[in-house]
Amino acid sequence: MSLDPTTAAPGLVCLLAGNDEHEELEALLAREDIGVFGVAPTGVEALKILQQRPTTAIVVDSGLADLDWLEVARRATEIARRQTFVVLHTSEADSGTVARGLDAGARGIVLKSNSHSNLLEALSRAAAGGLYVDSALR
Repeated sequence: MSLDPTTAAPGLVCLLAGNDEHEELEALLAREDIGVFGVAPTGVEALKILQQRPTTAIVVDSGLADLDWLEVARRATEIARRQTFVVLHTSEADSGTVARGLDAGARGIVLKSNSHSNLLEALSRAAAGGLYVDSALR
C-alpha cells in the first residue's frame, strides 16, 4: 500500500521506517483509517522521504540496520520542525530505552511483543499531543 498523504483519509498518515513487520502494520493501520504513504527499509531513506514529504507520524523500528533509531528520531523531529511525531516500535524492554527515546523526541514507545492495539494507542495519544509508554515499560 502506498498512499499519498494529501489524498489519504482524514487523520493520521504514517511513514514506517525499517520495520520488519511492515505488511502486518500496514494492514492494521488501514483497518483504523490510518494512511501509510511509505515504507523505508533504512533510517537514511526514511529521513530523505521526510525531507521531501513531511507526514503526521513516523513509526521507527529500533532494529534499523544503518542508523541508530535515536538518531532517526532526533533528525525526524528536526526535519519536520516537530510537525511529525515519532513512535518507537521496539523489542528492547528496559527503562533505558524509554529514557533515551523520550530524550530523542519520541512521543510513543511501544513493545513489539505486546498487542498492536498499543501501537494504535500510542499513535492516538501522540497525535493528540500526549505521550505513550507501553505499560510493560512503565
